[in-house]
Amino acid sequence: METSTATISVIQVTAINAGRVLALADVELVLDGVSIVIHGVQVRADAAKTEITLPNYRAPDGSWRTAITLPDEVRGPMGDAVIAAAMEIGILKEKAAAS
Repeated sequence: METSTATISVIQVTAINAGRVLALADVELVLDGVSIVIHGVQVRADAAKTEITLPNYRAPDGSWRTAITLPDEVRGPMGDAVIAAAMEIGILKEKAAAS
């Protein structure tokens, strides 16, 4: 299996505060020199966890489906970058350690 170089850049994070969805992010992935921009990455949070979800679309049968599937080797670091960017601009705050 060949390996490839990937670069992940968070272009923009916009606060929206719609229930559990706190923000939307635009992320650029550069894979082997090819740039792919993903718009609408959701930053979600509740009392238990903070996560990112990839953009969704409504299928003809009415169900919601993920618009893009990324391997864990890309999705994990992309999520970390989006969460770090959201923390940097104050949308998310680091959770205090339990005493």
